Amino acid sequence: MTTLHILKLGGELLSSDRSSDLAPLASQLAQLPQPLLIVHGGGKQSTALAQQLGIEARFHNGRRITDAAMLDVLVMTTAGLLNKRLVAALLAEGVRAVGIAACDGNIICAAKRRGTVEFGYVGDPICADIAPLRALLDAGFVPVVAPITHDGSGQLLNTNADTVAASIAALFAAAEWDVRLWFCTPSGGVRDACGEIIPTLDRQQLAMLTERGIVRDGMLPKLEAAFAAADCGIAEVAIIAADLLPHVRGTRILPSRRAE
Repeated sequence: MTTLHILKLGGELLSSDRSSDLAPLASQLAQLPQPLLIVHGGGKQSTALAQQLGIEARFHNGRRITDAAMLDVLVMTTAGLLNKRLVAALLAEGVRAVGIAACDGNIICAAKRRGTVEFGYVGDPICADIAPLRALLDAGFVPVVAPITHDGSGQLLNTNADTVAASIAALFAAAEWDVRLWFCTPSGGVRDACGEIIPTLDRQQLAMLTERGIVRDGMLPKLEAAFAAADCGIAEVAIIAADLLPHVRGTRILPSRRAE
C-alpha cells in the first residue's frame, strides 16, 4: 500500500511577498517523504487585498461570506499569486511542484451552499475525481492545490481549504492509499485553557472546548474537516506545526469509533 502525505498549509504560512522568502518553508517541505500532495489556503492575504480594494470581508462562525467581488479576489490570490509563489519556492528546492486549483481537471465539483445564512459563492463538495492528482503523483510531481472549485455549470466557487484537503484525502483512502493528513497551523495543535497542546482530541473533548470558547472562529471549520476525514478511515489526521517539519508533533484527531 502506497503512503501518501497530504499537507494543508494555512495562508498565514505563505505571508511573504516574494517566493525567495518562502525558502525556509519550502526547504522543510522538501524533506517530507513522497508521494506528497499540498493544499493551501490564503484567507489572510485575500482579506488584505480586499481591504486595499475597498471590499468588505465578512465572516460567519469562522467561514467567509463570498460575494462576486470577494470571489474574484480569492481566485486572484489563492489560485494565482500564492499558488505560484509556493510552486516557485518548491522548485528552487528541487521539488517537482505543479500548481493547480481544485476546479482543474474536475478534481472537485461543488454546490453553492444553501441555508439560513447567505454565504454567496461558497461551495460544498458534492463529487470529486482524483484521477488528475494520481496522474501527477504517478509521474513524480507534487500537486499544489488552491481551494477554488466549480459547480459544473461554469461558476467558480470558494471552498474552504481544510474541506478540500479532507475531501481529497478521503478519496485516496477509499482507493486504498495509506493517507497521512496533516493540517499545519501557527498554534501547532489544539490548545487547552492553559495553552498546552492537547496530544489527542475526540469529539466529546471538542464539544467541551467549543462550549467554553477555547476553540472558536477559524479553528471550528478546520476541526470539522479533520474529524470528517478521520471518520473516513484515513490512517492519520493531525493538527501540527509547520516549523517543526519534517517532525510531526501536535494534536492527533481521533475518529468517532475510538471516541465512543
